[in-house]
Amino acid sequence: MKILVTYFGAFPGVPVNPTEPVAQKLQQRYKHRFCSEQIQCVIRELPVSFARSSQQLIQILDEENPDIIISLGVAVGRSCISIEHVAINYDEARIPDNDGDQRRHQHIRAESDTAYFARLPVPSLIARMQELSLPVEVSYSAGTYVCNHVMYELLHHYAHTPDIYAGFIHIPALTEISFQEFSASAETGGVEGTKSIPTLDESLVVDTLETILNELVQYQKR
Repeated sequence: MKILVTYFGAFPGVPVNPTEPVAQKLQQRYKHRFCSEQIQCVIRELPVSFARSSQQLIQILDEENPDIIISLGVAVGRSCISIEHVAINYDEARIPDNDGDQRRHQHIRAESDTAYFARLPVPSLIARMQELSLPVEVSYSAGTYVCNHVMYELLHHYAHTPDIYAGFIHIPALTEISFQEFSASAETGGVEGTKSIPTLDESLVVDTLETILNELVQYQKR
């Protein structure tokens, strides 16, 4: 079984993206399990670019042919790990992407569905994480920046493909990374107007994401 985890680099308001070290730690943990359980975790960086993220995502999906796909993003100002429930067919950004593209009131795919729901058992995952007292919540908005764009493209790609688990998870700022220069933006999924930026320890975030992935592996085996 193959798990694909994607992450992003820096973008305006986030000079160091915490999804990169988190993805790296997840991959390290699954390396120790590959021989015994035949579970492989592949990580790939996606550009913070509306146009190039679409192109590279589809290329990666075709190359890797994963069974489970989780894309990670950071939402500055959130205090919990957020499992995104829905992606909308809409790009809107007050800040440009890393290619200088500042999209305003634009459909991602003009002739496609208005929205796609995550290909994840979201209610069951949330209930299980709450049983384990892990800091996880459901979110009904992934923003309108590149995170939502990637989630929409991911779900569009698998819209008619059975037996694939695919979705997007936002993580908050990490305690270990200096966040003084971070700024929250609603279109990136962040929470604007917070007096202090909430953080979680990296180890807790990695533990929680590994638990979510383990649950998805069990669902995939059924």
